[in-house]
Amino acid sequence: MSVALFALVVSEGVLRLIGGYHLFGFRLEAVHAPVADPVTLLDMASEVVGPFAEDWRQKRSDLDIAWLQTSPPPLPRPPALDLPLLPQRDWLLHYYVLNEVTVRSPVGLALLRTPGLIVPDQLSVFTPPGGIPAPHYRYPTSSTLPTGLVTNSFGFRGRELTIGKPPRTVRIAFVGASTTVEAHYVPHSAPELIEHWLGQWADKQGLDVRFEVINAAREAIQSHDIRAIVAYEVMPLAIDYLVYYEGANQFQPVTLQKHVAVDGAYELAVPPAGIVGDYDGVEDVDTTWLDRSASYSAMARYLRSAMAGSERLAEPEKPSQRITLAPELRSGEFPIDRVGEVLECAAIARDLDEIRSVVEDDGARLVLSTFWWLADDGMMLDPVWAKNVHVHLNRSYWPFSYAVIRELADIQNRFFVAWAKDRGVDLIDVGAELPRHEQLGIDAIHHNAVGIRLKAWVMFAGLTRILARDLEAGKIPRAGPLTGSEHPHIGPVQTIPREQLIGR
Repeated sequence: MSVALFALVVSEGVLRLIGGYHLFGFRLEAVHAPVADPVTLLDMASEVVGPFAEDWRQKRSDLDIAWLQTSPPPLPRPPALDLPLLPQRDWLLHYYVLNEVTVRSPVGLALLRTPGLIVPDQLSVFTPPGGIPAPHYRYPTSSTLPTGLVTNSFGFRGRELTIGKPPRTVRIAFVGASTTVEAHYVPHSAPELIEHWLGQWADKQGLDVRFEVINAAREAIQSHDIRAIVAYEVMPLAIDYLVYYEGANQFQPVTLQKHVAVDGAYELAVPPAGIVGDYDGVEDVDTTWLDRSASYSAMARYLRSAMAGSERLAEPEKPSQRITLAPELRSGEFPIDRVGEVLECAAIARDLDEIRSVVEDDGARLVLSTFWWLADDGMMLDPVWAKNVHVHLNRSYWPFSYAVIRELADIQNRFFVAWAKDRGVDLIDVGAELPRHEQLGIDAIHHNAVGIRLKAWVMFAGLTRILARDLEAGKIPRAGPLTGSEHPHIGPVQTIPREQLIGR
C-alpha cells in the first residue's frame, strides 16, 4: 500500500510539473509564467495562425509578419503584495483600491454585508475627483499582484512611464475591460505587444519618432467607468490616441432577453441539469466526480481530457426562440438615430460621445474597435481546447442559441461601425478581421496567449494606417504640455477599517 501511495504521489508531482502547476498545494494552481517562446506558442495553433499570417503577408507587405513572433522584454517586477493567491471573487476587496464613494453607497455597503463574503480588516480606497462613483476600483500602483499582474506608478498594467511625454513621442492609450487588460498571468497584453511592434515598424520606415502605449483597462467595468478613467486617469498623460475595445459587459443575458422571445419557461444562465458542464474549479449539480477532482489533481485533469476523446461538442438542444427587433435594425447599415431601441447601445453611445469630446478637446483622437465574439450557428467545439467556450455559451448565456448570440453581437458591432462613421472616428474592425477560431479563446470573449497576439496584430495593422496618415499630414508627433511630476488624480491611498463600514 505504501509503495502504491508513493507511486501515486510521484506521478501527481510529475504531471503537475509537466502541466505547469505549482508542485505543492491542495488545489491546483497554475504557475503563471510563459509556457513557451512566441514561435513555439504560435506553432501550437498553426491551424489558425498559418492562414492568418499568410493573409496578412498578402494584405500588408509594408509590415513584416515575422514581427508576430517577437515580444518585448520581460517587465521588471515591482514589490509583491504580501497576500496569498485568492479566488477571483475575492480580488476586488483584497487586492484592489476601491472608490470610496462606491464603498460608502447603499449598494456598496450591501455588498460588504453579503453572507459568506470575506471582508478584510482594512479596505484600501481612493477619493474620486468630482465625487463620482466611477470607476469603482483601481489597481494598486507599482505592484506585483498575486494574480501575476504587474502595474506601474499609475496603477496601469505594463511598464513604467513618466507623466510628461518625452520629445518626438506618440502616446496611445487603450481602454476597456477584461478583454483589454487580458488575463493577469499572460506575459503580455495586446497593448504591450503593439508598442513593441510599433517600434519595429518605426525603425523599418526610418521614422524619427517613438511610441509609448498605455493599458488603462481593468476587468468588470462598463462604458461609464471607462469614461471616468479616460477623463481623470488617462488624459493627464498627454496621449495622442485613445483606443476603445469593449463589448461584453453591456451585452449580458438580461440585456439580450429584451430582444428575444423564448418559447416556454426558462431561467437565465441556469440550464436544466445535465445539459452542460461547468467551469473548472466550480462545483454544482452538473459536475462529475472527475470534474471536481480535476480542480485538485493533475492526474484527474489529464484523465478527463483523455476520456473526452475526439468527439466534438455540439450546441445542446434549446427552446425555440426568435429575435423581436424590427427587420431594419437587423441588417444593413445601423440606423444611428434609433440607437435607443437596441441592447445597451444608447448608454454606450452617450459615454462614447463624452469620451470623444474629452479626447478631441485635448487635441487627441479616438479610435473605436468592433468586438470579437466566438459564437456561430452550428459551431462544434473541441472537448479539451474549447471546453470553457462551450460552458460559457451554454451556461452563462442560457437559453440563447449560438445563432441569436451571433446576430445580436453583429448588431452591436454594426452600431459601433455606424457611430464611428457618423462621428468621423477611426475604426479598427477587430470583430471582422480576427478569425473566429476555438484555438484563440479562453472562453467566447477572452483570448488566450495566441488569441491576444493575433488580436494585437489586427489592432497594430489598423493603427499603422492611421499613424502613417497623420505622420504624413504633420499632425504627430505633438509636443506634450508642461506637467508636474505627479498625476493630479492618482495619489495616496487611504484605508477604512471594516468596522467603520459594517460594524464587525
